[in-house]
Amino acid sequence: MDQTKRQTVLVLGAAGGIGSSIIDKLKQDYQVLAVDRNERVLDFAVDTIQALQLDLQKSDDRQILKAELDKSSGLYGTVIATGIMIPGSVMEISEEDWNRTININVTMVYHLIKLVIPYLVKEKNSHIIVLASHLGTVGSYNLAAYSTSKAAIIELIKCVALDYGDQGVIANCISPGFVKTEILNSAMKQFATNKKWMFASGGLPKQHIDPQDIAGMVLFLLQQTCMNGENVIIDAGYTVR
Repeated sequence: MDQTKRQTVLVLGAAGGIGSSIIDKLKQDYQVLAVDRNERVLDFAVDTIQALQLDLQKSDDRQILKAELDKSSGLYGTVIATGIMIPGSVMEISEEDWNRTININVTMVYHLIKLVIPYLVKEKNSHIIVLASHLGTVGSYNLAAYSTSKAAIIELIKCVALDYGDQGVIANCISPGFVKTEILNSAMKQFATNKKWMFASGGLPKQHIDPQDIAGMVLFLLQQTCMNGENVIIDAGYTVR
């Protein structure tokens, strides 16, 4: 495809396990702006990918991103794949970790959506895709803050779809099951000592999700115009029990 005709997709949280798979899937068809606070994001920089190392919790770094978007020819899509997972029940998780989880998983996403919408509404049709979690749709052991934050994201996207759908912005969530990422690996070290740990799945397959399946759904959602405000669950049947 002629690079001058490529539509631009912004991927936030690009250096993570799922984010990097999304970059790999999109780079063939889109001009990608990849952003992450981890310096690994800079390794993505090739002809069709611009990479920025930014900490989007910081207002100053969000302004740097805004300046980059001001220079772009347009923004077709935004994929938000940021987030943290800190285990703990209501009695176990500290107030500091609760607030950190909500600030990163919810409040930062609010700021990012608020930042990109003015660019997206300039297009005839555009997309916001946010990664939530299957654990935002069902209760989960020892993940009070994480599950609450992901449930909030699912509802936030429904509101965005209603508020901006008539301006051409299509907003959807993808809720992955357990993907082998650094975030999950870190949490599993704590879950290993908990008798009620996450794979108490009622006899269903104890299956990890291929991040390429998540990336494939991102590509599909970017290329459709009829799904809006939806939450697509890809969890190998975990939530059907």
